[in-house]
Amino acid sequence: MNTKIKRAIISVIVFVVIYFLAGFIIRWSNYDMYLEALKVLTAVIGAGCYWVGSNE
Repeated sequence: MNTKIKRAIISVIVFVVIYFLAGFIIRWSNYDMYLEALKVLTAVIGAGCYWVGSNE
């Protein structure tokens, strides 16, 4: 399998893991639009850091 495809798949997995773990770590029971935006941005930054860091 191509290395770019592997990196893309792992980046998506990192995004999903960070997104769901952020809700667990924060332990916020009510829905908050800003908190959801923070979770998404955190997951995007984490996946982006993996993508850049895994570049050869």
